[in-house]
Amino acid sequence: MFKVVRLKKLPIILGIVMVFTVSLCLKAAQSRGESENSSALKVPIIMYHNISSREDLWGDYVISPQLFEEDMIYLKNEGYEAITVNELIMHQKYGTELPQKPVIITLDDGQLSSLTKALPIIKKHDLKMTVSVVGSYAAAAMEQVSPDDNTDYLDDKDINALRESGVCEIACHSYDMHSLDDRRGVLRNKGESFERYRSAFLGDILKVQNFFNNKCGFKANVFCYPYGFYDSAAQKVVKSAGFEAALTCEEGINIITDEQSLYTLKRFNRPYGSSSREFFEGILK
Repeated sequence: MFKVVRLKKLPIILGIVMVFTVSLCLKAAQSRGESENSSALKVPIIMYHNISSREDLWGDYVISPQLFEEDMIYLKNEGYEAITVNELIMHQKYGTELPQKPVIITLDDGQLSSLTKALPIIKKHDLKMTVSVVGSYAAAAMEQVSPDDNTDYLDDKDINALRESGVCEIACHSYDMHSLDDRRGVLRNKGESFERYRSAFLGDILKVQNFFNNKCGFKANVFCYPYGFYDSAAQKVVKSAGFEAALTCEEGINIITDEQSLYTLKRFNRPYGSSSREFFEGILK
């Protein structure tokens, strides 16, 4: 004769088992996430603007040539190797190899000092850089007779010289939208239809790409948002215009996981006032 087993406690037991199983699954997922994140490509990007010998200009967006070189030496000593944004694009799209500790060095606005002061230091230390040019600034520079590399901008011949150096790529910083007058950089105005906004933005991009193409024989595939301002509408236009990556002014280490990561590249602005060690130890964690 078989004994009947009472199953009153079975639901409780099953509940405990289920909770335990779910807990194990969550821990495993978290562990996988941490592992994937630790193995993801991490790329710091440093943002410079002007490099001037004039002490009265040094500040948030202007540093001395000596400090710029000290920064480059610090990065090299810490094992970082400079890459271009295009090398990052090629890695993400086609799996091309990158150094173990990549870093991207950018200079915004197309200052003449990018050629006269930054380039010799970049070449001396076997580095690379990305220079973002404002088209209207470059066009105006073509009319200058005796430009001052402490304050003035690159013209078409200067841009060509940078590209021919073999260690510099040129990014698009808009033609005439590096301004806060009509709109905040390339952002859509309040109440503006997307069609009207898209037309204005694409018109500006077409103008700067025509300048690059006609005067320098190339078209940029990297965009740099003026003032770092961007939103989903701006990203949509940038992508539709054929750019493969975009630079912002948000601060943080880039974790490159997919193609979208390339359109919101973060950067650390480098101001004057702290040593290379103080600056980089504060951001390269």
